[in-house]
Amino acid sequence: MLDEPLVSICIPTYNRAWMVGRAIGSALGQTYRNIEVIVVDNASTDATDEVVAAFSDKRLKYVKNDRNLGLFGNFNRCIELAQGEFIHILHSDDYIDPEFTQTSIRFFLNHPNVALTFTSAKIQSGTNETDISYSDKDEIFYAPEGFRRVLTERPFIICPSVMMKRSVYEECGNYSLEFPYSSDLNQWLKVTRGHDIGFIRNAWLFYRQGEHSESYRQLFTNVTGYLDTLKIYANLINTLGNDRISFNEELNISFRRLTLDCLFAGFTRCDIADGFNPSFFTGLALTSWGMVKPSSVTGWILQAGRLLVILVNGCVIGIPFMRRIVKRLLLARSSYY
Repeated sequence: MLDEPLVSICIPTYNRAWMVGRAIGSALGQTYRNIEVIVVDNASTDATDEVVAAFSDKRLKYVKNDRNLGLFGNFNRCIELAQGEFIHILHSDDYIDPEFTQTSIRFFLNHPNVALTFTSAKIQSGTNETDISYSDKDEIFYAPEGFRRVLTERPFIICPSVMMKRSVYEECGNYSLEFPYSSDLNQWLKVTRGHDIGFIRNAWLFYRQGEHSESYRQLFTNVTGYLDTLKIYANLINTLGNDRISFNEELNISFRRLTLDCLFAGFTRCDIADGFNPSFFTGLALTSWGMVKPSSVTGWILQAGRLLVILVNGCVIGIPFMRRIVKRLLLARSSYY
């Protein structure tokens, strides 16, 4: 075991005493034994400490922050505390299969050029479970191919399935606190632009969806995650500089998708997102539309047509009874809500 690299499985948590035990148990139950499991409690007010104390395993450590550092502030605290050569940040509402770490480390050792791995997932929502697997085989995305995939494909990287080399965090930096709701997207863009990444088919994350999750809070009750994404793309354009032309089509795909996401949110989430006027979503859609840079006359014509669509939808979103009619139609055809 001492010849094997140490893996840090970090579990950031906040007020999830009723869920975190499953995550801890799955981490300690890994067939790969050279691990440390660090539960980083973000100043919880529930019985999280008692749940952790119920486990008697010397590989388990518990750290409680003096104050809440925010979602990605706590991720960074995990990285600071981790001693391993490889770091896996496992969300406290999720869990992993017993072979997850062994399979991931085997992949890293067989492909030493890979900086980051992500895996398949079983999405659990209520009593339903859906398998999400990017491919039917393991794959390596050589830089900057992973960068292009992050921009154009959804879902691509599922955050709690990611294992990354400590050296990559040291090179690329930790999670930016400038983007409190979408810093994981920013992190994947930073890493994949210059590093190879790998998808592992037969390592499974069990991803539990629901109103308890950060994703729900970010995109349903507090929709500033969309604003965060816009800021990340604007920052990316500045960072790319003259290299933007090399990724123009991928960027355009991202901006068009975000435009539609903002309109969708305007119809389906406006009434449950506290303090957000319908015009907020229309403004986000227009901003995202303005970031598209067509490369042909046809593209500019289509761009003008999309502007008309945004303006019409913006008017409809602002009329409560029309918004609710469209919402019912959209939700009848979509599983994204």
